[in-house]
Amino acid sequence: MRPLKLTLEGFYGVRDGMKRESITLDLEALPDGLIALVGPNGAGKTTIIDNLHPYPIMPSHASALSVDAFSYWDHICGTSALKDLEWEHDGIRYRSTFTFRKPGKTGKAEYYLAWKGSDGTWRPVTLPDGTVSDGKAATYNRCVEAINGSLETFFTSVFSAQNRRPLASYGAGEIKTLLAEMLGIEHLKALSAKAGDVAKILGRALAEIQSELVALAGKRQRKAEVERLVLAQGDALREARSQRDATLEEAARLTQERATLAAKAGESATVEARLRELAVRGGELVKAVRTLTDDEQAASARNQQRVTALNRTAATHQATLGRREAILGAAAKRDEAQLVIGREEAKLEPLQRVIADLEAKQMTHATLQAALSGLMTEGQTKAAHFDTLTKQAAVVDQVPCVGHAMHANCPLLTQALQARSQADVQRVSVSELRAKYREKKAQADELAPVVAELALKRSELKAVTEAVSAARRTLQAATELAASKPLLDAAVAGLDAANAELRTVAEESVARTARFESEKARMTAEMTRLHEESKQLAAVDVTAAIAETDRKLVANREAVAALDGKIEASIRSQTVLQAEANGLGADLDRFSSTQSRADRLSDEIAQWKLLAKGLGNDGVIALTIDDAGPALTDTVNRLLLACYGMRFTVEIRTQRALASGELREGFEILVHDADANSTKSVSVMSGGQKVWINECLTRGIALYLVQNTGQPYQTLFSDESDGPLDPQRKLQFMRMKREVLREGGYQREFFISQTPDLVGEADAIVDVEALAA
Repeated sequence: MRPLKLTLEGFYGVRDGMKRESITLDLEALPDGLIALVGPNGAGKTTIIDNLHPYPIMPSHASALSVDAFSYWDHICGTSALKDLEWEHDGIRYRSTFTFRKPGKTGKAEYYLAWKGSDGTWRPVTLPDGTVSDGKAATYNRCVEAINGSLETFFTSVFSAQNRRPLASYGAGEIKTLLAEMLGIEHLKALSAKAGDVAKILGRALAEIQSELVALAGKRQRKAEVERLVLAQGDALREARSQRDATLEEAARLTQERATLAAKAGESATVEARLRELAVRGGELVKAVRTLTDDEQAASARNQQRVTALNRTAATHQATLGRREAILGAAAKRDEAQLVIGREEAKLEPLQRVIADLEAKQMTHATLQAALSGLMTEGQTKAAHFDTLTKQAAVVDQVPCVGHAMHANCPLLTQALQARSQADVQRVSVSELRAKYREKKAQADELAPVVAELALKRSELKAVTEAVSAARRTLQAATELAASKPLLDAAVAGLDAANAELRTVAEESVARTARFESEKARMTAEMTRLHEESKQLAAVDVTAAIAETDRKLVANREAVAALDGKIEASIRSQTVLQAEANGLGADLDRFSSTQSRADRLSDEIAQWKLLAKGLGNDGVIALTIDDAGPALTDTVNRLLLACYGMRFTVEIRTQRALASGELREGFEILVHDADANSTKSVSVMSGGQKVWINECLTRGIALYLVQNTGQPYQTLFSDESDGPLDPQRKLQFMRMKREVLREGGYQREFFISQTPDLVGEADAIVDVEALAA
């Protein structure tokens, strides 16, 4: 995609930034390479670059990469606005025209996409499936994405907008969708969705069958329950008949007993009156005893609460007095701690000076030891070489050709003569090394006691430091304790008052308890006397017995009637339940065939779900993405190496390990830092490093699209991507831009930057401020 000509009318960014109602940019004549848009803040640079593409969105102002997350109405002024962009893609010239009209409270937007034929005529874009760009947003979006690829891929790979979302924040599902489109395997997702739809349709049919099975299972359970109830009703019927026979026998006995009591009734009515009086008085006494007990319990509870509060107060004062000796002696301890601090701190500075001097001597001793080790190694080597040369030189007097004319041509004699001359030189060198070793050894032996003395002084310094710390802790504790001295007098007075009040409360409790027991005993004695008198009077009074017998007879007749009704109801219920059990048995005859249908349908659904998963994000798509991951990682790392050196290496992980060791699909970007010898997630890197890595990832995806999928984008875009970078990284950032243009075969990159050095390296400059003139 290469923008050729842009016209904007009625946009806030043009009106406020350039003080114009419209602007037209002819980009076709610009050279290839880096094209910088320059101007002060608010001049309209972002408005221009946000419209140099055919998608109906201004990415710097969109909350997400979706046309639903952006509205042009927030960025246009007046009653009408226009965006007209001519652009080229895959050798064909296109024209995107957005018109906005808002004469009243509501507005209307139209989106058209046309292509230019060989005769120079603009024609509406028509897709193979019959979709025509007719001014509607939905048809326009389908046409643009069919030609130029999806919006998400475009703004993730070739367009770096302000406030863009970094790749490291993408979830596993989002990155899978993006990479699936990059790899051209969206059709697998469509097939997966179709298989999932089939599974859903079959699932609804299975749900109906399962509902029927649930109903039949409920009927099976109901049939078992009904059969159990039929048996229970039979048992209840036999039990009710047995109870009715027993109740009738009891009625005959009560009738005989009442006739006997009626014969005894002849006493005077005086007994009945006295019994009523005794009953009234007994009730009054019971109420009085209950009231007296409640009052005593309430008073006891209040008394206990008061005692508890006083005990708590006394304990607090007692605790304060328990520290009396410590509080009174705290002042002396404080003064003593201050003396100890002054005395021990005076020892610190001399010890520190001595230790510093000893540490310097220790370093010298370590240096001498290292030198001695080197001299010893070198001396051993040279001594061994000297012995070898001496043995070779001894052959001079032993070879057979000594004194003969052929000795001049004897190679053994020549070697022995060379060894003799080298042995003299080696002897002098060994002697010098031994002298030097003795000198260093003497110096090292002189400094050897320093190491032991240094350890002793450090131990002494540690003891003094610990003594000062302990004294300071003692001083702080003594100071805090001495400050609580005024509390002692208050504690003495408070403790005396609390003890006195406790004694008063105890005396009041004893007196109250005595009064309660006395009154309760009196009332109990009176109640006993009333009970005895009532017993004596009741011995000759049968009126109450006759009334009780009449009550029992009435209750007996009611029980017989109730049992008759229960018997009749049991008979009816048993008949109804048996009929219901027979009907449920007939319904359950089709349970097996329904279960078989459900099993077959469940197996079919499982196969369709397996197919949907295999063709979906977690199946073939995931495997294809895992295969593409190393190639994408290699592209990003080659870009990092070419532009920023060997420090950072990116690793893209599409799987994560669980605690059990199993692998699950995921997405994580790790950065290996060669300088720090560490590995960390890009999300915890510094702001500048995040920009650095994220831009390489974004451009790496763009290069991957070019190299592996043949997506013919011709232009890159970036809006102030270099903001957090330091000056050196900004220059490397520009090298990365040119490297991406070279590797991807891109013609141009439009970029916005506020860094003059970067703008100066551009191949062409579009001065937005100059456009306002």
